[in-house]
Amino acid sequence: MKERAEKSSLILLDNYLDLRPEILLHVDVAIIELDSTLQEIFGACDFFNQLQNQYRQVEWVFTLPANLVNIAIERLLTSNTALLSLHEPMNSIIEHVFNCGGQIERISRYLLQEKAVNASSNMMNNARLTFSERRVLRLLSKGWQLAQIATLLEKSYKTISAQKSSALHRLELKTDAEMYAWMLSEHGMQELNLP
Repeated sequence: MKERAEKSSLILLDNYLDLRPEILLHVDVAIIELDSTLQEIFGACDFFNQLQNQYRQVEWVFTLPANLVNIAIERLLTSNTALLSLHEPMNSIIEHVFNCGGQIERISRYLLQEKAVNASSNMMNNARLTFSERRVLRLLSKGWQLAQIATLLEKSYKTISAQKSSALHRLELKTDAEMYAWMLSEHGMQELNLP
């Protein structure tokens, strides 16, 4: 980096919450690593949206895992933003830092490739959902409660709860928040035949 900009300085922060006005007033580029859980990412996006609106002179470079791409595109991507993979080669990160206003891609091809690989492996996992599990998840996505689903399908609450748990296990999801995020994802909506 020093080769490309001799007069540049680097400020390292352990936590993005330490980004203060006195720092951002003197920053041209901010590189942030977003390796958050699905529960944490929405709060982080809100925080960065406020900063993006206040400090429009800053070019924002976010590095993130492939599972957060859709959320980042929806909530963080602006004309002053680039989304990169956590595994991005250093030369690509440097290009984004020094070519922020140029013709460089806003969403890294490495990140999109990772997302495609993850989606195809998830499709293999998701293909193993049973009809009953799909039906329960589809109704949950429409706002139904487990007790209501049990009544509708004339099954016990325990059976419906077990089908939900089984679906979460097959999808390798741990929380309801992850389940709803999956349902709202392109693949989840396709898997559940949601409009």
